[in-house]
Amino acid sequence: MLIILQFLVFLRPFISSAAFPYLNSLYSAFLILFLIIWGLALNKPYKNIQYPGLPLIAFCLALAVSLIFSVNKINSLICLYNYIAYLLLFIAGASLNPNDARRIVQTISIAGLVISLLALYQYFFGFTHLSNYIVKNKITDPFVLDYISRRRIFSPFITPNALGGYLAMIFPLALINKNRLWFIVPIGLALIFTGSLGAILGLFLGLIIYMNLKGGLKIKRAIPIFGLLIIIGLIFVTRSITLKTHTAPGFSALMRLDYWRETLKIIGDRPLTGVGIGNFNLALSRYAHNSYLQIWAEMGILGISAYLWLVFRSLRSAFNKLKSGDKENYAIALISAIAIFLTHNFVDFTFFLPEVAATWWIMLGLIIA
Repeated sequence: MLIILQFLVFLRPFISSAAFPYLNSLYSAFLILFLIIWGLALNKPYKNIQYPGLPLIAFCLALAVSLIFSVNKINSLICLYNYIAYLLLFIAGASLNPNDARRIVQTISIAGLVISLLALYQYFFGFTHLSNYIVKNKITDPFVLDYISRRRIFSPFITPNALGGYLAMIFPLALINKNRLWFIVPIGLALIFTGSLGAILGLFLGLIIYMNLKGGLKIKRAIPIFGLLIIIGLIFVTRSITLKTHTAPGFSALMRLDYWRETLKIIGDRPLTGVGIGNFNLALSRYAHNSYLQIWAEMGILGISAYLWLVFRSLRSAFNKLKSGDKENYAIALISAIAIFLTHNFVDFTFFLPEVAATWWIMLGLIIA
């Protein structure tokens, strides 16, 4: 049964929910069915679970309240299956024994490697085909044209920032096994070629956490940190001197500020219950580019509070294990990866992309396992 779970975890980032919505629905339905059958087949569903029960119950309750008070219950019901899959993945991850948990982490790492290789293929060979497709179909979206002109890779995701957020999250897992340290080369290169400042900044903060948990920021360990600072500076300067206003970092920041103001207005109208999962929409975007504000807007104050509580309790469980003397690379890498995801979602929306979020949810469970 574990092999099937490994296959499903491996497959998840390759199915873009935006590009292949029907395939995404089919995958999620099969995943949910499998996880339920797996639990029942054990005859003692998820006996080894040590997850924080109260925040998990509170989050499920928040989903129910969001559904009851949703402004469009059909949209919320359609979106609900994603959350069911996430929570089952979280519980499954938390119930695994340490050896099985390590196998899942290795599977996630290998999936990240394959994704990075596909993205690098796009960088070196794929943009010619994309350019021909754009010309043939007379696509004029400035952001799409920018991705192509500046060769910002995004395959198999929908945007370079989404790919960057995923790769940054996977990066610490490549540091676990000394025999697989070469994984960081394609993953790191692909991340740089996304040109995603938010993702690289998230990785920067995540590596600081990783180095500290490993025993402090020594000179040798700090070299990657300084390297990332240089890369962040180069990307910022390159985007600042461009003649295209919409590609400049300042424009991106102002655009996000506008999104956040709109989102705060939505929160102000329905602060307690939210508009319901799946119902968030702005004038110029489907996402708030701040997942915490969007969770609040969709699920109300109970939803964002329960979510933060669940994350806090899960991380606290992992840190308690570290304090007790368990300095295993797997635990440190998972904590760093989770922190990178949380940091990146202050300025982006990968929490709402199943191809990224599902991997994060099972990792959140794995830090408890």
